[in-house]
Amino acid sequence: MRFVKRIITAIGRFGARPFRYFAAEWGRISARERRLLSILAGAFCGCAVLLVGYLVFDSSQSMRQANEDMREAIAMIAKHSDEYRDAKAKMQAMQARIGTEPPQLAADLEAAAKEAGIQIPETVDRPPSAAGKHYVEHSLDVKLRKVDLKSLATFLGKVETGRALVLVTRLGIRRSFGGDGGTVDVDLTATTYERLKDGGKKPPAKGAAAGKGKG
Repeated sequence: MRFVKRIITAIGRFGARPFRYFAAEWGRISARERRLLSILAGAFCGCAVLLVGYLVFDSSQSMRQANEDMREAIAMIAKHSDEYRDAKAKMQAMQARIGTEPPQLAADLEAAAKEAGIQIPETVDRPPSAAGKHYVEHSLDVKLRKVDLKSLATFLGKVETGRALVLVTRLGIRRSFGGDGGTVDVDLTATTYERLKDGGKKPPAKGAAAGKGKG
């Protein structure tokens, strides 16, 4: 216990030295200098108080704004939750129509044409290309000749509502040459997608494939 007391006493003496030095120096200076130092110290303390007050006020304002933004975000989510669920359900339904096996795009188009009562005289298969990180895009250029508008509408409806996800990404329609005015010639591109399997080889992107073909 004596040893501990000695340590505490030594620490107290060491800590008291700066105060004794300051008191001695304070006694040596003139009254005018003491007044100036007092004013300077008061100004410093005032600035420190103002700075701390500003920081506290700014922090409270930032926190209040963050809380308001969060409440607005929660309100927007609650307001559009039904739309989000509908969009998510549609996306899941579209993903369910995309398989992991190479799609039979030509066969699907032929089946749709047969149901619509028309024939496909010419098709041109495009090379597959990457569509994002997990999908492969397959496209087929299709030419239809002297098709009436009702059969064309039926064909397009069958194409886009079939078992597989097929989108008409390009559609050109012009009046048939030498026809009776009730038929049209159609150039279109049908596109479908394939989901890559784990570890599956990813084809080149469209730009890379086009550049390679030109070379």
